[in-house]
Amino acid sequence: MKKSILLILMCLTLLTTHAQVNTEFWRVDNLSLIGGNNIQVIGNPKIINTEIGDAVEFNGINDGLIVNNHPVSGATAFTIEIIFKPYSGGAIEQRFLHLQQDDNNRILIELRNNNNANWSLDTFIKSGSSSQALLDYAFVHNLNEWVHAALVFKDGRMAHYINGEKELEGTVNYQVVNSGQTSLGVRMNQVSWFKGVIHTVKVTHEALNPEGFMEIGENLSVENIEDNQPIIEIVPNPMESYGLLKYKLAESSNISIKLINIYGAEIANVFEGFKSAGTHELEITRNNINTGMYFVVINYMNKNFAQKMIVTN
Repeated sequence: MKKSILLILMCLTLLTTHAQVNTEFWRVDNLSLIGGNNIQVIGNPKIINTEIGDAVEFNGINDGLIVNNHPVSGATAFTIEIIFKPYSGGAIEQRFLHLQQDDNNRILIELRNNNNANWSLDTFIKSGSSSQALLDYAFVHNLNEWVHAALVFKDGRMAHYINGEKELEGTVNYQVVNSGQTSLGVRMNQVSWFKGVIHTVKVTHEALNPEGFMEIGENLSVENIEDNQPIIEIVPNPMESYGLLKYKLAESSNISIKLINIYGAEIANVFEGFKSAGTHELEITRNNINTGMYFVVINYMNKNFAQKMIVTN
């Protein structure tokens, strides 16, 4: 597994000196698909209009979402970001973002409600026999306000941030995962319900500095995060016989779309030509492709943008 992960990273590096790091951007604004992934709805979460756009509201009792994707899969370093608003009146322990491969490999971003006066951030990584929790009640934040939280990991060290300010750091022997799911608004086993609103989740396979974090704002989108970066989604992902590639270009340009395996070899040249600015769709058929992990690579504006694609039986 470690050798395969190194080959994946080498593949992305060798594609071009301008290759982009794998990033998953999830706008949590509907109850059908999040980041192109199928979801399971628990309870009755609601889509509400907020001052920074539509978001999903959780009642703190029995509302949650399970996303059929583990966006940290394959990453040796990562940054997990979330924009959310915790309400007053919630439980003491609220686990609102949970990524899990199995019981021995999970990542959580959660909060502790301090008697409805304020709240403190709690982050946790368990990887095999190693685990680390970061929580200090000396760091407190207001309820009923939008906030950005980030969990960053690289080279055995994890740190968490609130609104770009580092609070705590620690060490953990993290092992790369290759599958799993994500829960929003609740822990995966449906305890520790979150009362509040979740707007956006972003996962980057790189340890970002605060300057690279998302910002809370009305016009938050992928284009605001990286200039001219196309929005790329594959539905469904994992795919069996075929999938639909959806992508949005900020500017008209000549592009190419290729399918690359984990060894950096080109499997198929899916498209090459001119595309106008806007949203496009393209069907990807499995044909004779074996099961496994691949990358759909769009060359756009002289840069490569890669989206992970899983092929299953």
